[in-house]
Amino acid sequence: MPYEDGMQLVFDLVERTVVVSFRNNVIMLGPFRNQKAAVRAGEQYCREHGWDDSEPGPNQRQL
Repeated sequence: MPYEDGMQLVFDLVERTVVVSFRNNVIMLGPFRNQKAAVRAGEQYCREHGWDDSEPGPNQRQL
């Protein structure tokens, strides 16, 4: 999935949370049942705040 440059999702296995870094904002979401649910929530947060994952643009890269 293409993420914007600087966009990062980090799952904390112990706390079962995800740290989302997106457009100079850092937030923590959770706890979640598993990593997959946490990453989905982090990506949804980014979509709600302007990330368009429908097509890679000039500021997006493939991870």
